Amino acid sequence: MVQIQDIFSTPQVLSSVNFNDASPNNDHFDYVYVDSKGLIWCSDQNYIKYFSPTTKKITSFLLDKNLIDFESKNTFLEPNLQEVWIATRKGMFIWNRNTKQWKASEHSFLQKNSFQSVKLSANKQNFYFFNDKEEFYVYNISQNKIVFQAKNAFPNKVSSIISSYEKGNQIAIYNENEIFLWNYTQKPTRIYATKNKINHVYYDVDTHFFWVATNHGLVKLIPNDESITSVVAPLKKQQTVTSITNDPTGRIGLCNGDNTFYVYDNSKWYSFISPDTSLEITEVYHYKQSFLLATNKGVYSFRDQKIQELVAVPTGVKKIGIDTNQRIWIVPKKGKILVYDMQKRELQNGWVTNSEKYWQENQFNDIAIAKNGSIWLASWMPKDYGISYYDQSKKQFTEISVLKKFNTDTSFITDYYNRIAFTQQGNILFSGYGGWNLVNPKGKIIHSLNTEKYNVANDHVEGIAEDFNGNIWFTSAEGLNHYNFKTDKVVRISQIDGLASDDLIYGFCKLRPTQIALGTDFGYQVVATDKILKTKLVNKLQISVVKKDGVILAHPNNAITIDYDFTELDIHFSALSFSEKEKIIYKYKFDTDTTWNYIGTNPKLSLVKLAPGKYTITVAVGDNLDNWQSKTLTISLVITPPFYQTFWFMGILTLLILGILYLILRYLVDQEKIKGILKSNIKEAEMQTLRSQMNPHFMFNSLNSINSYIIQNKSNEASKYLTTFSKLMRSILDHSKHRLITIEKELKTLDWYLQLEAVRLEHKFTYSITCSENIDTKTTLIPPLILQPFVENAIWHGIQNKIGPGHIAIVLEQNTSDSYKISITDNGIGRKASAALKKNQTSHKSYGIDITINRLEMLHPGNTISITDLEGEKEQPLGTKVELIISY
Repeated sequence: MVQIQDIFSTPQVLSSVNFNDASPNNDHFDYVYVDSKGLIWCSDQNYIKYFSPTTKKITSFLLDKNLIDFESKNTFLEPNLQEVWIATRKGMFIWNRNTKQWKASEHSFLQKNSFQSVKLSANKQNFYFFNDKEEFYVYNISQNKIVFQAKNAFPNKVSSIISSYEKGNQIAIYNENEIFLWNYTQKPTRIYATKNKINHVYYDVDTHFFWVATNHGLVKLIPNDESITSVVAPLKKQQTVTSITNDPTGRIGLCNGDNTFYVYDNSKWYSFISPDTSLEITEVYHYKQSFLLATNKGVYSFRDQKIQELVAVPTGVKKIGIDTNQRIWIVPKKGKILVYDMQKRELQNGWVTNSEKYWQENQFNDIAIAKNGSIWLASWMPKDYGISYYDQSKKQFTEISVLKKFNTDTSFITDYYNRIAFTQQGNILFSGYGGWNLVNPKGKIIHSLNTEKYNVANDHVEGIAEDFNGNIWFTSAEGLNHYNFKTDKVVRISQIDGLASDDLIYGFCKLRPTQIALGTDFGYQVVATDKILKTKLVNKLQISVVKKDGVILAHPNNAITIDYDFTELDIHFSALSFSEKEKIIYKYKFDTDTTWNYIGTNPKLSLVKLAPGKYTITVAVGDNLDNWQSKTLTISLVITPPFYQTFWFMGILTLLILGILYLILRYLVDQEKIKGILKSNIKEAEMQTLRSQMNPHFMFNSLNSINSYIIQNKSNEASKYLTTFSKLMRSILDHSKHRLITIEKELKTLDWYLQLEAVRLEHKFTYSITCSENIDTKTTLIPPLILQPFVENAIWHGIQNKIGPGHIAIVLEQNTSDSYKISITDNGIGRKASAALKKNQTSHKSYGIDITINRLEMLHPGNTISITDLEGEKEQPLGTKVELIISY
């Protein structure tokens, strides 16, 4: 026993036959059945056995030691998920999936019957079977009883029930030479018989084909196509029927150019031969309860089973029409139109007054009379367009091209029109070389179909009619065509669809709203217009084989994966239809395409050297009638790129580049950090140097003040001064250890300094320190001793030389969101007067200003210092103002 996944896969051996042992019970794998759980059942000489794909083991059952006929036919059934039934020549047995045990059926009739053929119904409520006595039974499983039986139902021995066929209560059965359809409450219908032996029959539920395996080959039984019916007439000459008509009683009349008129009535043919052997009947018409015949000698009538002359026309008759007043309008093969009174058989002179030139220059092909009495002509007019109507006031035929109010000159498709037909709405159809026109009763062209524009296979259009949907059917020298107004498309019906011929320029007749008759050389064919356009495809499409450079590839779930190094990829697919190849058309598109690419009738897609990537391809199938199936085939194609184009390679390369860039950046950042640390250390060393320069300078000035008190024998003042000085020194020593201190500490130190200087100068000046509420003095930082040099400069160079009291105002306020401003204002003598005095005074040299400016610049590039001379009227000096902008 082997398993095959598909026709291209290697068969997988599931279990081998052992011919070397004495047991005959492992020599066969007969009547294989796969149950719903995947167990593979079969039979042998005396055993039933199943193979488990999971355990890879075979389990055998000996149902009855006397059951030695298991090589005979038996059938497996699965009426539910818990049981497997087997119908044998020795009765029905049931295997329980839970207990893994067999038992005979509880129904005594099933225990005793010898089953010949069995079929489970689609709903699993019943099963049908024949026994070896050719008796037929229907057994209801839930009721556990026989619900129908029939004996001697078939005269010949029944071989089997076709398990794949079921329509209601109808089943299909066969014996060695016949196939039957049978609703078992009625008589069987034989659908096939052969002298060859029938071995097996399979019914395809999709295509409705019966496949019959015989000892002389495989037979395909196709259902009857009801869209085209061929009717064979007893024609004397095998030449094409030129005209067909039908009367209100359903009789069909036809001719094919000889002296015989044929009538088809109640499924029987009747031939009526004129004694005039030279008579040629070319057109037939029905008139009341009789027929009229257009011949080479005039108009004849068919009445009382006889062909009789009605009107003699020596030049021959091409077409005729009968108006509402019982007048017959005759289009002769040559000359002007004749009008006869049907009752009197007299020529009606004066009814057509067109000039002789009119009849000589033009050729008239058809005449038709509408229900409203209007008369129309289809003609070949070299100097006009060929569509004319009868103007009763003038008693002339007038071309509609002269109706300038409609301005339809560009709407004519030709100047050679062949036939006329009327629509349900009363409009008129004119067929001609190049297409057809639809004209309203007033002469306006309301629609045109050009054969070139619509890719009609041939431009010689003849027969034309409207169907029950309001669409147009027309014939040509290359088949029957259907025009749909909604889709604005033309569909062609040809020999591949069942027509006897594609040359359809002769016999044409609309029999019913859904039937068109076409003349053939054997009779005529009836086309069911409501059925012919329906597709014969089964709405299925799947991949049959995939080849890469000629090597077959697997395609699970329509997914194909291949390497980039291929030349050609061929994807073959199938519509699972057994129609002619010419009837099936394929198209495809990639997911990036906006339009379809047509493949034609070859079900193969060839792709050459596609770029690596992922593609989604959709394949659609339709028929030659422009019916496209709703089910399409979606193919997932993955072409793997070379390793250097793969995402993982690009990812690794990207990570490698990013890693290198990171290391370089890390190195540069580390270098910058080292440089920053070095710069910071240099700045700190410079700051320390500046502070070390400034502190002795300040102490030198303070000691001079103390010395002054001692010289003046002011011991108490010297003591207080020394106390304040000690606090100031301690503060300076403490603050000198830090780069930044709080404003509160800086102002306290500055206050002690101002106290000392005020005492030294015998309170010659006063001072004030003001801080804005926006500045938090306890948290806001400032470089230590940054204000003292400017205050000292104000005292020594501005206040000390001033006549009268002095004042120093120190104000701290918010400048911007990231800086604050400190202003030091004095009312001293000003910088100009101080500079003049410096030339004569060398006792005091201030180093603090330069040091402070350097300190501020090193701390932050945004720090600034500005010194402004305050002046009054006539440039009178009022003092000096110093502003410091310090960034946070």
